[in-house]
Amino acid sequence: MESFDPAIQTTVVSGWRPLLTLALFAGVGAFFFGALFTAVRKGIKEEGWFGFGFNDNDSNAS
Repeated sequence: MESFDPAIQTTVVSGWRPLLTLALFAGVGAFFFGALFTAVRKGIKEEGWFGFGFNDNDSNAS
């Protein structure tokens, strides 16, 4: 196991590349999470998924 330690220390832990990779994957992941969240919200609102029947006509205004 100690034979892998120098490789990990020089490539993964040090430098700016891991931070750049983390930022890139976080951005891509946030995009896809937002798309999934938007699709589920649209499905709930327009198609009545999960038994929630929110309509635009339902309002609390008198």
